[in-house]
Amino acid sequence: MKQIILLLFFLISSGALTAQDCSQLFFSEYVEGSGNNKTLEIYNPTENPINLNEYEIKRYSNGSPISTETLGLSGTIQPYSTVVVTNGQTDSVWVASGGYWSLPIDDELYILGDLHCSGEYPTPMYFNGDDAMTLETVTGLVVDIFGKYGDYPGDNGWNDIPPNYTAGDQFWTSWSKDQTLIRKPGIKKGVTENPALFKINEEWDSIPKDTFDSLRFHTCDCDVTGIGEHVAKHSVAIYPNPVSGNTINIDASHDFDRVELLNLLGQKVLNNDLGTARQRMAIQIPGDLEGVYMLRLYFTDQRSSLQKVVIR
Repeated sequence: MKQIILLLFFLISSGALTAQDCSQLFFSEYVEGSGNNKTLEIYNPTENPINLNEYEIKRYSNGSPISTETLGLSGTIQPYSTVVVTNGQTDSVWVASGGYWSLPIDDELYILGDLHCSGEYPTPMYFNGDDAMTLETVTGLVVDIFGKYGDYPGDNGWNDIPPNYTAGDQFWTSWSKDQTLIRKPGIKKGVTENPALFKINEEWDSIPKDTFDSLRFHTCDCDVTGIGEHVAKHSVAIYPNPVSGNTINIDASHDFDRVELLNLLGQKVLNNDLGTARQRMAIQIPGDLEGVYMLRLYFTDQRSSLQKVVIR
């Protein structure tokens, strides 16, 4: 009995307990781009709102075994929704010690942010591809880790090449520097214990540098969409996508009777109650729309589908 109590005490004091699927926040997107285009997206895979005041982001710079900066969070993250945290530097800053200009975050990326750091170095949101990042509770419980703290991977960070999974001087192989990463849909919880090796490709998908159009929503197999509705298992084809005109064609494997188009703030810009169920149709969209939107179909079996649409 004494051994069990001691083991439990050790786990709690170490700040790392194994999370159950869909029970705790985790990082869903990582942006390490030009200038100070640094962003972390946090996803709530649970059916309840979560108070972000109880969480913080920490950076473990250049292989440090202890955190070097902390950013407290605030607000509430809704069920199956995301919060985007960005660097807050909006002007160029001359760094006298290094003899260079520190460039600001892109306006496009800053606008997508829900929370921002102060914009004054140092904060965790000045990470680059060789820093480990954690999402922790204010009591020290680690709920997710990006990278591996206490082990410096080199200036170019981590890649997907064994045996070390670090880029070394092969900067072109890096996944964590000059990349946008999206957590795979099958990941339902964060990494709560510092890994022996950070095998980045096992949980993350890589897309090009300075790509921001997948922020503010996340696809996860916790069985519901970012707006709390049951995910349809039906196949849906939307074309053309990106949309270059005013028509979106929809082809689904099950009857649907309502179509909505939403912007990234969740506001409806189009709402079509069809009256008659169908599996195929073309919808006309307003000519002044441009950017990333979400197309939502309501199926007759009380399920729904949420698909990203890019309008040019």
